[in-house]
Amino acid sequence: MVFDFAFHPTLDIIATGLITGHINCVKYSPGAGNNETAWSIRPTKKSCRGLAFSNDGAGLFTVFKDGAIRALDVNTGDVLIKKSDAHDNPINTVRLLTETTLATGDDSGVIKLWDVRTGTETMQYTEHDDFISDFDYDTDSKTLVASSGQGTISIYDIRKPKMLAMSANQDDELMSICIVKDRRKVVVGSQEGVLNIYSWGDWGDCTDRFIGHPNSIDTICKIDEDTVATGSSDGIIRIIDILPNKFQGIVGEHEDFPIERIKLSHDKTFLASCSHDDTVRFWDVRYLTSEREDEDDDSDEAKDASGDKDSSDDDDDDDEKPGKNGDGGMDVDSDDSDAPKKNNSRRPKKQAPTASNPGFFDDL
Repeated sequence: MVFDFAFHPTLDIIATGLITGHINCVKYSPGAGNNETAWSIRPTKKSCRGLAFSNDGAGLFTVFKDGAIRALDVNTGDVLIKKSDAHDNPINTVRLLTETTLATGDDSGVIKLWDVRTGTETMQYTEHDDFISDFDYDTDSKTLVASSGQGTISIYDIRKPKMLAMSANQDDELMSICIVKDRRKVVVGSQEGVLNIYSWGDWGDCTDRFIGHPNSIDTICKIDEDTVATGSSDGIIRIIDILPNKFQGIVGEHEDFPIERIKLSHDKTFLASCSHDDTVRFWDVRYLTSEREDEDDDSDEAKDASGDKDSSDDDDDDDEKPGKNGDGGMDVDSDDSDAPKKNNSRRPKKQAPTASNPGFFDDL
């Protein structure tokens, strides 16, 4: 089973992490039999739970159930650096935040930041008491947002040693998180199949919700600032418009197998997904990204012709309006108190990241 995968930042290469501890690096190409395995290694028998390419694509960071972090050479698969005691508990998610900062989150709720130039731990946050399920990061404000199994999201300025804010408990495991709407909204997927939408800076409780997924939303991928793809434990990949909230359609499915991760390729040609059916599937989504680009171009031309300017007030008003019902039983509910709540004992889903430097932990 594939727990996680990562796309190379510039080349048609994908790396996968398996439950067996194997890491595979594959050069992918459309067409049957065209994929080429570059290398496959098994540095440990413990499951690989997350991967992240370095920004230059020369290094690959991997995290494991035994709490270790390993840096690999992308060309050969050789283990360059190993830090065995990075976490006391299994690491569940990893993400490169900047060229020099890597974030990791474990099953006990501990979040650590690492300086990849020296291999030293720069920050540790311990506000959560259950697994860290997912990260997203805003470059401009240096803000890390994290979702957790305890039912809360937390917000951090990575330059500061203390947490900025934590949301109210949703009484439901939060499985995935994504920043959208040009950093005005944060979308969070839950175990109950609800998309909770938070307004940036107003972290107390969600300001809107999108109901309709029949099962947990284990992974979210941003298509553009107004659109996300969701991967659910019912095996279906859906396209959702955010504010106004609307179900747009289905990209594909893994039959009845839960989806662990979905991600866009570096050129936005493919949306890839991995599941419990032991496969990584590639879906051609150029029709999604090209349509959005055409709409943006038409909108810009219309504004230039009329002389109109964007109104942030109008945008904010639109964001607070409930969306229309979509197809497939999707619905919107802005009253948080009406949502069904359940506290499950389900253990974490695995996730993926972005990239860093092959010289990780050079000084150790």
